[in-house]
Amino acid sequence: MTEIGLILTVSGMGGVFVVLSLLAFVMWITGKILGGEKNNSQDLDFSEAELFAIVAAIVQHESIEVPEVRGPENWKRYAKVYATGWLE
Repeated sequence: MTEIGLILTVSGMGGVFVVLSLLAFVMWITGKILGGEKNNSQDLDFSEAELFAIVAAIVQHESIEVPEVRGPENWKRYAKVYATGWLE
């Protein structure tokens, strides 16, 4: 019985691997045929207003502070009591 399970597992995993490999190959070929030329230029022209908005968003994101939350000192006991359903 173990041999049948092993054979089914190996054949199933092998089939999935073959199908995924074929799918990856087809996607690669489709990208080569339909992809055309890529424009890899990194020249980005932003106006002063756009640069100001970007910098303001970054500064606001970086200045957000997370408040410290304090729990009870014996939180493990509270968790055990709650998990056993005594507080319901």
